[in-house]
Amino acid sequence: MQTFALKHEAMSITIKQIAEHVGVSPATVSRVLSGRGAHLISEATRQRVWQAAEELGYHPNLAARSLVTGRTGIVALWMSELFTSFHARVVQLVEEHLHQQGYDTLIRCVSRLSGTAWHGMGRVDGILAHEGAAHLQKVWKPLQRRGIPLVSMGAYALTDTDHVRIDLYEGATLAVRHLLETGCRRIAYLVNAESRYVGEPRRDGYDRVMGAAGLPSEYIVATDQSRAESSLAVRRYVLEYGLPDGIFCHNDEMAIGAYHGLRLLGVHVPDDVAIVGCDGIEDTEYLDVPLTTIRQPLEEMCRLAVEFLQKRIVEPHIERQSALLRPALVVRASTQRG
Repeated sequence: MQTFALKHEAMSITIKQIAEHVGVSPATVSRVLSGRGAHLISEATRQRVWQAAEELGYHPNLAARSLVTGRTGIVALWMSELFTSFHARVVQLVEEHLHQQGYDTLIRCVSRLSGTAWHGMGRVDGILAHEGAAHLQKVWKPLQRRGIPLVSMGAYALTDTDHVRIDLYEGATLAVRHLLETGCRRIAYLVNAESRYVGEPRRDGYDRVMGAAGLPSEYIVATDQSRAESSLAVRRYVLEYGLPDGIFCHNDEMAIGAYHGLRLLGVHVPDDVAIVGCDGIEDTEYLDVPLTTIRQPLEEMCRLAVEFLQKRIVEPHIERQSALLRPALVVRASTQRG
């Protein structure tokens, strides 16, 4: 009986009581506990508020808050994939930005969602989606009817809604031109079978630069984008068709696989073949021969996407928001020939 009474008392603790305990205003306590505007409060005060909330046993009534504000304080993050360090970095950055604004994050893999059973519909304040434009196209209209804001981001962003797009066509042209400038003339494109289609920005950029240089396109096609399959595809290609003097890779995972496969063949990078990846993941910098790569501006992409979503939540009828971000070539040892 005593345990129940204590629990009931703890659950009834209010923001006003915490404010009186700490000696600050209820607005200050609200900012700290919600995260919205917490950056305006000193670190010392934030610590005092959190300590008081813990000591007093404060538990926010999320259901009541939702009824009052009409919002859940939750944003869904839909990812096209979740298995690589690149995608993990996107999740980390989005979660950090949302946390700073007082939101919790609900993460889902878009490829596993189908029909009308899309997780997050009707239970979140908005949706941030990375890639997966084809899947988003199927659910965009139902989201509009329900009044759920959607911001799409990445190289394959849905442009029908608010979006932050990264121009990987330009990234590919930077990569291939760089290989040409290092003296490469037989440049192959390592890509997985599903991504080798006309209209894919990296393939189109590669084809355009090679065509402008009067050189034929070569494709090293892997079964998927894994390091293991990329390593195998490169080894098979070299044994059958000979060694290109440059390889542009669809992404960094495949570039690391290509590097591994070439090393197994006794090929020296960059003296025998130069390699350029794409994405800018941290792993590429820590190989024996660090890889040149096209770095995507993920920090800026995630920051803008969260800003767009916040603005759309507050002002539902504003004009469509959009941004086009450009990647950068990061030159390392894998293309630096003596």
